[in-house]
Amino acid sequence: MKLLTVFFALLILLKSGTVKSNDQKSSEFFPSVLLQLDDRYSHHVLVAEKNSHKLYLYENVDGMPKLLTKFQMATGKQPGNKIFQGDFRTPEGFYFMTQFIPREELLQRYGKEGEIYGVGAFVMDYPNPIDKSSEKTGGGIWLHSTNDETRIDKGLDSRGCVVAANKDLKVISQYIELHRTPIIVVHNLNYLPSNTWQAERTALSQTLNEWLEAWREKDIKKYLSFYHETEFHDRYRGNFNQFSSYKKAVFSNPGNPTIDLKDISLFRTDDYAVINFTQDYSSNTIKDSGKKTLYLKRNEYYKWMIVAEVWTKAGFIQGDSSNESSTSEQETTIAFRPSMRFFKDEDENVIGKN
Repeated sequence: MKLLTVFFALLILLKSGTVKSNDQKSSEFFPSVLLQLDDRYSHHVLVAEKNSHKLYLYENVDGMPKLLTKFQMATGKQPGNKIFQGDFRTPEGFYFMTQFIPREELLQRYGKEGEIYGVGAFVMDYPNPIDKSSEKTGGGIWLHSTNDETRIDKGLDSRGCVVAANKDLKVISQYIELHRTPIIVVHNLNYLPSNTWQAERTALSQTLNEWLEAWREKDIKKYLSFYHETEFHDRYRGNFNQFSSYKKAVFSNPGNPTIDLKDISLFRTDDYAVINFTQDYSSNTIKDSGKKTLYLKRNEYYKWMIVAEVWTKAGFIQGDSSNESSTSEQETTIAFRPSMRFFKDEDENVIGKN
């Protein structure tokens, strides 16, 4: 009877379309948050699962996520998603790491108290556009290590940051590029059956392709139909109506633009999706390239709608180990290689290195 009960419990999980990370490790299942990876912006991705206090390191293999390894971590002292400054909760969502603060600088900034951050800290770009639209407050959310590694065993023991052991942070750092490498924080890391996972991937890809076609053809009505009328906000143009007026003026210029997208990554969180890519744009008035990130939510008809978009040069050009800009064409084409770029005096301990 006990075996029969376990069988039916597993059957229910499979039919539900999602399986918890501890329930299924089969290659027929894929992490729901990682739908498509690329070699430029998601050659490696970190996924922090708050429920298990595990930090997963994935690599891109032909657009598919492959788990390299996992680490123990600690998160905010209070459970749940971050809402306001000082609530001691770790935010859940999609973030880039934008800065590295070495131990020496932490000690200069905070004195002896800076020792709690261990060997260094990676700054996460919380609050992101979704957090801001939800009126979440606070900041200073980092991935860092600690001078007291017993905190990690407690699980809930930070002021909102993601905390790893010193040696683990050094290993993780080898796979990070600032403004490129994402960290996705979830309560549970769910896995989808391959057909469901592929359907999610296809739906987002189709949305991106149709949006791009409408833009290229300057079909303003169709183009604006991909933007959420009530939730969309642009950090420069304002709300949907203000953004629409600006785009209508742009579309009135003669000639069609040439727009090419590459280095496309697709991600899902519990509440929204993220599409990240390189955008090459050329018209009769402007020619430029950069990194664009679209944030999307489903509307009442389950259609993906853009609620925010961010275009930036940050992380676009491959720079030196500190990710400063470089004009070298050769540097932009070299494939990513793990290295101790943030801990230059340390011995390398690359995962899988002979």
